[in-house]
Amino acid sequence: MKLSLPFTGRSLYCLILISVLLAGCATATPVPPTPAPTMDYATVVAQAVNTMSAKMTEQALANPTATPVPPTETPQPTETPVPPTPTSSTPEATATSAPTQAPAVSAQALYTATFPDNKKEYIPNEDFSLALGFKNTGSVNWDPGTKIKLVGFKGEVTCQPEQELSKGVEPGAKIEFDLWAFGSETLGEHIWYFQLYNAQGIAIPGGYISFTYTSK
Repeated sequence: MKLSLPFTGRSLYCLILISVLLAGCATATPVPPTPAPTMDYATVVAQAVNTMSAKMTEQALANPTATPVPPTETPQPTETPVPPTPTSSTPEATATSAPTQAPAVSAQALYTATFPDNKKEYIPNEDFSLALGFKNTGSVNWDPGTKIKLVGFKGEVTCQPEQELSKGVEPGAKIEFDLWAFGSETLGEHIWYFQLYNAQGIAIPGGYISFTYTSK
């Protein structure tokens, strides 16, 4: 025996069946999620900078004393020292001491003499001694080593050519040099020239003397 549904019942049955099928399809096929919007980092940084600037401005306005204010006072110029005015008085000249005079070295020729007989004529090869006298007329001593030297002649040299002192001679003192000599075989006049020298070999001014004799 077959049952038949009324039209209204069929229509309701169809609706329920369609709803069940649609629900199953919805469950079986998942719907993909909507992708999240991509983040723009440049925009985020700009927003953060603007936010910080706004906060700093707000703090500066709330605390005006925190911002240093440049000084408005003009510094006073440093006073320039004034050089002292020179006085009209003329400074006294410093006394200049007179230059010290160098010690004078000089001599005076006193005499020439012969012994044992003081004469001016000799025969050839006759022995005699020649004495030459001087005085120290300077202001310094003559040191040991002062000497008399034969520096020239006329005729023939037959005498001791030089002699050296073994002691010093003080200013104002006298000294004598004793030289050996003999008559020349060359007849005629003979002249011997002598000069006095200090220990350093320098000629002493005034220490010049000569002796003349005749050989017969």
